[in-house]
Amino acid sequence: MANPVKCIRAIHDVSDNVQGNDPRGWMKACALETLLEGGSGDDFKKCLVKKMKTTRHHIENPEGYAESLYAKIKGKCS
Repeated sequence: MANPVKCIRAIHDVSDNVQGNDPRGWMKACALETLLEGGSGDDFKKCLVKKMKTTRHHIENPEGYAESLYAKIKGKCS
């Protein structure tokens, strides 16, 4: 089972940006949503893609960014 505190700390340490956007807000929201629903890493990535697609600025290749961001926190939540 994932530890929400460790997940949030790992997300806080992410220093990437997604075409000028700070992804940590999306990541925190998706982590909480995924953890509360007992979801998986794939659910987390789907949530990130959805959040990126609803942003005001068009983000090219949201799936690639979601995969990259997930890779940065994978294994750090337990």
